Amino acid sequence: MATNSYFRPSKVDQRLIEDLVVESIKIHGHDFVYMPRTIVKLDELFGEDVQSKFDDGLNIEMYIESVDGFEGEGDFISKFGLEIRDSVSLSVSKKRFGEVAAQIDSPAITRPREGDLLYFPLTNGIFEIKHVEHENPFYQSGKNYAYKISCELFQYSQEEFDTGFTVIDKIDADLRDYAFNVILSSGSGNFLVGEKIFQGGSFSTHTFSAEVINWTLSSKTLQIAGASGSLDATGGLTGQDSAVYYSIGSTGDSGVTTDIPTTPYTDNRDIQIEADDVFDFTDVDPWSEGGY
Repeated sequence: MATNSYFRPSKVDQRLIEDLVVESIKIHGHDFVYMPRTIVKLDELFGEDVQSKFDDGLNIEMYIESVDGFEGEGDFISKFGLEIRDSVSLSVSKKRFGEVAAQIDSPAITRPREGDLLYFPLTNGIFEIKHVEHENPFYQSGKNYAYKISCELFQYSQEEFDTGFTVIDKIDADLRDYAFNVILSSGSGNFLVGEKIFQGGSFSTHTFSAEVINWTLSSKTLQIAGASGSLDATGGLTGQDSAVYYSIGSTGDSGVTTDIPTTPYTDNRDIQIEADDVFDFTDVDPWSEGGY
């Protein structure tokens, strides 16, 4: 039996519902900052974004469907330390998103994209879009009016932030450290990458300390970061683990910004030191009893 031709959805009804959706989100929603992802380097083999950045930020209102709080696994202690796996479901008007996305010069964005980020000022958290549902609710009066977005807490991985929002760009700056070169003169031996170097009588009483990023023996160039204290250019540097000592020749700005985690939970230095005590990595093949 055919549907009644006198009760068909009209453009007027659709525009009315759409305006009500926009107004309701403006009343009951929260402000977010939408950050489109720009891929800098793409791995063509695996289809992964090896390097990406976020150089734009757009204010837009969204409705939080997770009214009882963040979803997901929450906060828990795993074998890798403290992990926070919050997730949230959001709704955004298609009309409003189209108006906001039109402000982006390139590339053209027609809908929220998986991989883009959302900054939530209320909790000072950044969420990554994992899935965008464009058919929920399902064709009310013959049209869809909102996107349902599923997000998870973003895990920083050396992405660059230049959105124009100070509070967001500062997150990137806080997770970066500046590396510079120290040209050494007299001395012998090799520093270990990742070890601490210091000036002073001992590491416990040092006046300067830093972490070794790179060591080039041929040019006696030591690249360090995470500096703490005042470096005396007339003194020398000692490796905490290698016990290597070199006098300083000169220091210079390397112009290199090295991504170094500033949180101790991601420091692999202690793991490397413990591993050196278990295995002798100087052997060519310790499992073949010298046969290979």
